[in-house]
Amino acid sequence: MAGFAIGMTDWESGQRRLASAVNRWRSNDAVAPVLAALGRFADGAAINDCPSLGALFRADPEPAEKVLDSFVHEAVAAMAAIPLGQLPLRHAHRRAAHTLLLAREREASLAVTVYDGAALSLQPAPRSADFAPVETWLRVVSGTGSAALVARNPVSAGPLDRAEVVLRPGDVIHRDGRTEALRVRAAEGTLVVLRLQRPIGAADAACEFALDDGAILNRAAARVEDSRLELAISVLVAQGRRDAVPALGRIVGGSGAAALRWSALRGVLGLDTRAGMVLLGELADGDDAALGAAARALRSDFLKEWPELEKVTQWRG
Repeated sequence: MAGFAIGMTDWESGQRRLASAVNRWRSNDAVAPVLAALGRFADGAAINDCPSLGALFRADPEPAEKVLDSFVHEAVAAMAAIPLGQLPLRHAHRRAAHTLLLAREREASLAVTVYDGAALSLQPAPRSADFAPVETWLRVVSGTGSAALVARNPVSAGPLDRAEVVLRPGDVIHRDGRTEALRVRAAEGTLVVLRLQRPIGAADAACEFALDDGAILNRAAARVEDSRLELAISVLVAQGRRDAVPALGRIVGGSGAAALRWSALRGVLGLDTRAGMVLLGELADGDDAALGAAARALRSDFLKEWPELEKVTQWRG
């Protein structure tokens, strides 16, 4: 046990040194203005109004190189001294891509992704594309490759438009994730991409569409917080927590994502029929652009199946 305690102390000391390395990078003269601008960007400022951040995604490669070179210098030196440690930065690993989150301010993020060309060559041809209400800036830092740029028409269904994009060092791509999806398909060796991302417009659902006919295959909350709330709603309904009805009602009448508000409405209907029908009626008779039509259709279906529900809102208690 004593040896274990000593080992843990050494590990914790190493982690503190790795955290110090990340903090040194963040305070670097080339990096600190970028992180400050990321906060303004997260608050909704246009990228052109955040010069330090926007410079990373312009023609001149020097600003981006300074930010990444300083990170690599600090990170490699720290990891060489503490090879069993872990940098205190979130990261994700997929079969063909590895992403490291360099900085995050609320829902805006700056990350670097490394694509493995050998692993990409083993991936099957895509049959669908994902779209989400986020805007993204990409800068190819090093390596070459190709990607499929998929576009959809938000007002009409049909096959999705596809085009191949060649990726070269210095290339910058901006896309609106509601109508455009980009999937890296090939790389010569290793492809390194710097990515800036934030939500755009209403934080509505992220959707997966079939390439061939544009049919929707899957729908999910675009925001992590919405996913957590939807899970919480499911748990409350499963537990029969009628005391949660007022809180769920506030979500239904709030300004959140349509999918979350609809989940809250279903939760209320499951917990308290009268309260749910009252809320459903308010949505159906109101001018809610997001849920009005769906509420009217659901109320119509309910009343056809159970005509007695028309009097439910008159119940007392």
